[in-house]
Amino acid sequence: MNYMKLLCILSMTVCLLLGCEQTEVSNQVVDQVPISAANDQINIQTTPSSTPQQPTSRGADISLEVEERDFGAIWDYQKVTTTFPFTNTGSKTLVLSRLQAGCGCTTPVADKTVLQPGESGTITVTFDPQGKSNKQDKKVTIFSNSVNNPEKAFWIRSYVNQFVDVKNKFLSLDEMTLGEPHSVEFEFAPVDPEFIILSMTGIGKHGQYISAEELEVPEGQPRRIRINVSPEMPWGAFHSQLKVKGNGITPEGSPILHEFTVFANGKTFGKIRADNHIMSVGTLQKGGTFHKRNRIYRVDGEPFQVLNTAILGPTVSGINGTAVQNLDGSYDLIVSGTLPTSHQGPINAELLVQTDVPDEEVLRFRIAGVVPKR
Repeated sequence: MNYMKLLCILSMTVCLLLGCEQTEVSNQVVDQVPISAANDQINIQTTPSSTPQQPTSRGADISLEVEERDFGAIWDYQKVTTTFPFTNTGSKTLVLSRLQAGCGCTTPVADKTVLQPGESGTITVTFDPQGKSNKQDKKVTIFSNSVNNPEKAFWIRSYVNQFVDVKNKFLSLDEMTLGEPHSVEFEFAPVDPEFIILSMTGIGKHGQYISAEELEVPEGQPRRIRINVSPEMPWGAFHSQLKVKGNGITPEGSPILHEFTVFANGKTFGKIRADNHIMSVGTLQKGGTFHKRNRIYRVDGEPFQVLNTAILGPTVSGINGTAVQNLDGSYDLIVSGTLPTSHQGPINAELLVQTDVPDEEVLRFRIAGVVPKR
């Protein structure tokens, strides 16, 4: 009998020991499962995938794998492209309404605009550095229904080397006299010393009034171009561009048709002068009012008449223009009005003034301002 009791006690002890060992093994397996799952989430965040992942916020949300790409040093004739993977890390459908680049030289395109929770996509960005130089930082903004980042921004950066180096691309024509020719010169330095100019064309608002010629210079001196302004240039603000096209050889040894542009701006007066050739209404609020004056007068003191005024090409309603004669025979040109409460962004128009002065019968003034987007 005592033998049987001892045998039962030994059997119960063995069973308890085996049960404890199985429990420990089972606990070890459970502890390993979250580690494997965490590794899968890291792979999803770093590599675009359509496999759902655990949402990190309530509602739609967007997360970028990287928020900046640097192309380093590039030439201004080299378009470059890169990608920005992104993921909907929210719990609801993510909808991209638009992509906005800070410059027309930057083009972003998304392969998807509607993403389910955990789904990933790619935004491809192309940067065209033509006309750019030195350090370039370009911003791209993703507009979406993200609860945390409705305007998510990322950047592309580069340093642009010019195939044709122009130290000063913005030339001042200063003040010109109506009916008299005017000119300005600039230097340019191609990487290829044998760069051949094929054409030089005036473009822009007053491009038809300019022409250009390359000047002969002593050997070893920088090459020079002279821009000539026709005496038939119009009265008032003068805005022109010169586009130069030519053939050369790149540092890589490839032939290239290359073009560059310089800007030549100034103002032209004749018998009639103005205190300002541009009428700025400044920075305004939505629904704001404005009242700006600009005096015009004859330099020789002779009397003249303003026959009519008109507002041309307004980008917003509510702009009025008129002319009031002063006791000394001059006129105050007045631009006034009230903006719509819905308007945001630039304010642009032109004030046309008709006079009885020969060769200066039509005067034009640019009207400019802005309602900031907040």
